[in-house]
Amino acid sequence: MTQVWRDVTFAHWSVPTEVVEALLPPGLRVDTHNGQAWVSLVGFEMDALRLRGLPAIPTTHQFLEFNVRTYVIGPEGPGVWFCSLDVAHWLPAIVARTGFALPYDKGDVKVSHERSRIVWTVDRIWPERAQGSLAVSVDDADVAPIVDDALATFLTSRWRFYAKTRGGRLVTAPVEHEPWPLTSVRFIGADTGLASSAGFALDGDPIVHHSSAVHVRVGLPKLLPRQRLREDLTVWFDDDCGVCSMSVRWLLGRTDASVTYRPNRELDDQDLLATSADAIVVTSDARSWTAVDAVAAVLDRAGWWGRAMAFGLRLPGVHALAGLVYRWVAGHRGQISARLGLATGCELPRSTS
Repeated sequence: MTQVWRDVTFAHWSVPTEVVEALLPPGLRVDTHNGQAWVSLVGFEMDALRLRGLPAIPTTHQFLEFNVRTYVIGPEGPGVWFCSLDVAHWLPAIVARTGFALPYDKGDVKVSHERSRIVWTVDRIWPERAQGSLAVSVDDADVAPIVDDALATFLTSRWRFYAKTRGGRLVTAPVEHEPWPLTSVRFIGADTGLASSAGFALDGDPIVHHSSAVHVRVGLPKLLPRQRLREDLTVWFDDDCGVCSMSVRWLLGRTDASVTYRPNRELDDQDLLATSADAIVVTSDARSWTAVDAVAAVLDRAGWWGRAMAFGLRLPGVHALAGLVYRWVAGHRGQISARLGLATGCELPRSTS
């Protein structure tokens, strides 16, 4: 796929390495410069988007994009990990999520050029609400060419990206373009709400860069070998719910020994305890899942048929529909249990903890 990135505005903040590490999936590690991790806000105009040898894609060949990214090393070498990519059009967001596993979001993305200032604003509406902005000065007095700057090269010369599918598989694709015509500019201000939504608390003034345009080719995405970490899982269920108890009985003989089942009243995490009132919760030593994602995590431990069901549940359209069905069942589980005469209380399956 070929494209042109125009009017590219970068803002880079240093962040603690452990903060980035906590957000990365297995198979990736933080890439640092002089021991320091970095997070960047990047706004640009996407232009001439097309598949190689074909005309520009109708209605979406030109649009604004604003992303939050950090820097990683994966199985194929150094690259970029995108925390979010905001665009104003549904089509590129859905295609990129489906075809490249990239976390594209839908929102109102705008850029203005007034009195030698470039001002980016983002109002995200899907999949969750968030806002952000970035303003820099490109007045002649504030602009200087960048030459032999090792940090600028580290932050901008990235030749592949990594992403993760809903099934936990790493995806990578090469990114090629000519050297950046990069300049330093002056930082005016930013609303870092998009970075906060990604898990980063950004402090102080960033390093800011600007580039007029580069011609880009993005290669085909490639699935990397699955990182099979057989971490132990704990399923926390509502033992006053007949539907939940029946589900656990059914799963007990089908999931492997890495899964244990415990009543949610034994949870010592107050946030997860509150969540478990409306949804199944599955935890491991490092992370947690709820609702449909929790069901998929458990099914992954139930043989080939379970993995097939989990794969289906994670498909974007199926995942959204399953979420609606799950919420309805969760909201009516008391009535369903009573109508079907499903056992609760003393007839619960024996805890495997």
